[in-house]
Amino acid sequence: MEIKKFKNGFTTFVGAALKPLILILVLTAIGSVKAYYKGIDLSAFIAIIFALSTIVLGYLLLKNKILTNKSKLIIILLWAFIVRVLWLININTVPVSDFNTMYESAKSVLQGNYDMMWGTGYIARFPHLTVMTMYMALMLKIFPNALFAMKIVNLILGVVTVYLIYLISREIFEEKKYALVGALISSIFPPFIAYTGVFCTENIAIPFYLASIYIFLLACKKKVKPYMFILVGILLSIGNLFRMVAVIALVAFVMYIIIYTDNKVKDKLKNVLMIIISFLLVLVIVSSTLRAFKITENNLWKGREPAITIILKGTNVEYGGRWNPDDAEIPEKYNFDYDAIDKACKDKIYERLTTTPISTLASFYLSKYAVQWSEGDLSGIFWSQLNVPDDGIIVKFDAGGKVIEQVIYAIILILVFIGLFNKKRYKEHSEINLFYIIFCGYGLFYLATEMQSRYSYIVCWLFVILAISGFEKIKKFKN
Repeated sequence: MEIKKFKNGFTTFVGAALKPLILILVLTAIGSVKAYYKGIDLSAFIAIIFALSTIVLGYLLLKNKILTNKSKLIIILLWAFIVRVLWLININTVPVSDFNTMYESAKSVLQGNYDMMWGTGYIARFPHLTVMTMYMALMLKIFPNALFAMKIVNLILGVVTVYLIYLISREIFEEKKYALVGALISSIFPPFIAYTGVFCTENIAIPFYLASIYIFLLACKKKVKPYMFILVGILLSIGNLFRMVAVIALVAFVMYIIIYTDNKVKDKLKNVLMIIISFLLVLVIVSSTLRAFKITENNLWKGREPAITIILKGTNVEYGGRWNPDDAEIPEKYNFDYDAIDKACKDKIYERLTTTPISTLASFYLSKYAVQWSEGDLSGIFWSQLNVPDDGIIVKFDAGGKVIEQVIYAIILILVFIGLFNKKRYKEHSEINLFYIIFCGYGLFYLATEMQSRYSYIVCWLFVILAISGFEKIKKFKN
């Protein structure tokens, strides 16, 4: 009885807390439409055509009584494939920034040179980039045109992501029509399209995150055997190897099992342990193997540069919590002495949090939160077009096209907000609460760390799934 009372109270609290937080994102996203608007150009016209085509396609498929659900899903997946292929054709994206560092390091790996993964090398300082670097080395080894091959892998995984969102939505809403809506939104979701050609770790990680969530839901609903929680941990850990922020999803899994599943305490503990142990085993085995073969010097979870440096950047009010040269130079300033860097960062963070006026801090963190989540393409267009020569881009999307993508994103956020009033969904059907918990976790994480729109990309699928609840609320209200 106490657990049930706590569950109801926790669910009510999360729902109430998220309403103003999501409203902030809605208002910021809508405001950004005006900020980005520079007139209607060819890219805007193209984006409008694809958006309207998706709406028409969705309407026809949902109303159609002849086609099977499988046929409808195949059509949506084909549409998602076409949109992404056209995006790849439109922009010949090249590796830039960290992506280029990984790519060049991958070339060195093939020559037996692991300098970047030892000492003060860039990958040694940020070992979470190691597995992606090894993946790039493998692609360089196998394919004559590795960049093209990696884009094709991104394309395929992008379509797989749409399919996984369909499966997850089907488990949450238990109606195929809502699962189709999830797939439709995914097919045209701006970040999913804009990042297709970008050589970022998230493109590989996202399908593993989603696959782990799908199996997790099946296991919690007892549609598969409890030992499948082991697979949940394995899949999530593989995704974590590429984008090492999965521990937040792991915590959400644990919280969901404890709060929302109706198992006995002993069984809950077993399920939690199966996920955590399998998650850690994959991480430890991969890390130990890399060290055993003298590929890396340090474990994947502890670089030469302490992780607190990313928190330091996240507290820099002057730079809006973004990367900045002042904080970035600290490791070199202390000659990459781990303990000295750690102490200097902690002292600086303490100084900032205790000497900055509370009103300034409140404004800073509110702005940081809003900006982190409210950009329609999560900077995907920027990373797609960066350093690409004019003859490598058919139509630039950083003007009118970006505005339309922002409109699409704002509409999705509005649906997410409406979904928070769908009380029957989150009070009587607990599955969707997992995604609210995950959002809260990453929301807090990104408040504390360096701000960059791209960082939200790894969990932006949350908005697609949560938007379906808003769609459901509107449909039931109309009926």
